[in-house]
Amino acid sequence: MTALGSAGAALGIIPALIQNELADCGDIAVFTAMCMCWSGYLSTHVSMMDLLGETRFTGKAILSHTLGGIVAGMSAHWFYTFFYLLQ
Repeated sequence: MTALGSAGAALGIIPALIQNELADCGDIAVFTAMCMCWSGYLSTHVSMMDLLGETRFTGKAILSHTLGGIVAGMSAHWFYTFFYLLQ
């Protein structure tokens, strides 16, 4: 729930970014994709690995989330660009 709450709070700043012309639809696509991937960072993996008794994998899980978020952001950018060009 903590991870979901932080992701929701981060997404909650989008209207202000749009209103102040600091973000457009492409930025929001990237921001949302990365936020969805990174929402479970510490609150999920640290406790999950501790519960399983495998804390040695915590660093690898966080690294996987980091790389996954970067790939999600790049993919969202290219998908948005592709579909924008189709219009």
